[in-house]
Amino acid sequence: MDAATQGVMHDLTLLVWLALIVGVGAYRLLRVALPGTYWNGTGRVEVGWCLPPDAMIVAAISMLLLTGLRVDESAAAAVAPAAETTALSVNATLGSIVVQLGLAVLLLVYLRNVRRLSPAELFGLRQLSLGRLLGVVLLAAVPMLVVVNGSAFFMQEWLRGFWPDMSGQEAVEAFRKSTDPVAKGLMIIAAAVIAPLVEELFFRGFIYGVMKRYTDGLFAALCSSILFAVVHMHVGTLLPLALLALIFCALYERTGSLLVPMLLHAAFNSVSLVVMLFFPEVKP
Repeated sequence: MDAATQGVMHDLTLLVWLALIVGVGAYRLLRVALPGTYWNGTGRVEVGWCLPPDAMIVAAISMLLLTGLRVDESAAAAVAPAAETTALSVNATLGSIVVQLGLAVLLLVYLRNVRRLSPAELFGLRQLSLGRLLGVVLLAAVPMLVVVNGSAFFMQEWLRGFWPDMSGQEAVEAFRKSTDPVAKGLMIIAAAVIAPLVEELFFRGFIYGVMKRYTDGLFAALCSSILFAVVHMHVGTLLPLALLALIFCALYERTGSLLVPMLLHAAFNSVSLVVMLFFPEVKP
């Protein structure tokens, strides 16, 4: 990742972190001043389960992200002449899958064994029947793809005149250029199955829920969506990924089931993979 991208991601994360500090204090004062108003009581995502230790975990996650994104100009310059993209390898992809699943297990163990909460109830996994779940996903899929891909086109055109690096995400470019079928297969599993499960569990299920508990739904959706876009480490996809995350938050609130954003996330990633596999000249 080049220094310019590092700088943008670092600054965005810092802004979100500062916004959360100010927002939590502001919403606390509003609730004291207007005790009859339930600022976080709308929607179907229940947040009464959140406690201060959960907020501390979210703060730690954001601080770790902020620390990891500190711009190091000399390091960025040192790696600049290297290969343009990271090679896709079986070990690296498998390692990424193991790490993601490990983090998901840790969160579930924390919720189940430490907080004594049922993840199935907490995230509304039994909220919708199979027929209704598939119906919501099918109805939302096309508008989602239109909005996200339209914003991606707008973002690319806007950046073209001044941004130094217009290449795709490192993982995407590595997938395009890889000739290893095993590595590609693992990447497909990681993108179409693992990432939707793990990222939705963290960003919509936990982080969004905790942020909503101490602010409100809209504020929490904006902050968690920006963080979701930042962790993908690519300036060109900041806007479309943030919009994608906002859509996921809205549908989660509308249905009360985390399965909806999980399935839509899987559908979005799968469509992108199909485009890369069969239409390599197109950049999704």
